[in-house]
Amino acid sequence: MRPPASARPAGRLGRTIALVGLTAGLLAAAPAAVSAATPGADDTPTGDAAARGCERAFDRAVRAYVDTTARRDLDGFAALLHPDVTSVFASDGEVLDGKRATVDWLRRFFADDSWTQSFSVAKQTVVGCQTGFVLFDSVYAVPATGTRVPLLIGVSYTYQHGRWLVLQNQDSVGRI
Repeated sequence: MRPPASARPAGRLGRTIALVGLTAGLLAAAPAAVSAATPGADDTPTGDAAARGCERAFDRAVRAYVDTTARRDLDGFAALLHPDVTSVFASDGEVLDGKRATVDWLRRFFADDSWTQSFSVAKQTVVGCQTGFVLFDSVYAVPATGTRVPLLIGVSYTYQHGRWLVLQNQDSVGRI
């Protein structure tokens, strides 16, 4: 709802205030995971500085992967996925091809609030602004049933259009 004309700042000041308000609203509405996987303003220089910027952006993408899983944030997690992502599960060897299949599976998985999952980075590698890999030691648990499954989760990323996107996610029975 707009305030009456008599209560609105006039001219250029009014347009500036409106633009600042619109910009703040749009930024507040942007998914946190997308910004977490996207480099910041200081992440785009050339050479060694570019590589460090990409590493920082990769760290944010890895944190977003863990955070969106913990919050069961389907939209945030989906924003981290490459359209051609492949997911492989240790429990039955099921392979999901593409973002749509992965998001459909995650929708059911995130809807179940009976489980918890831990993530500890066992290995992390970044190759410039091209590829990245993280290996998690993880425990999937269902406290009510006493289920506790140790997993190794390998996640391969690609850097595309200024963002780190998950290209492959594979679980295997782990070592924890």
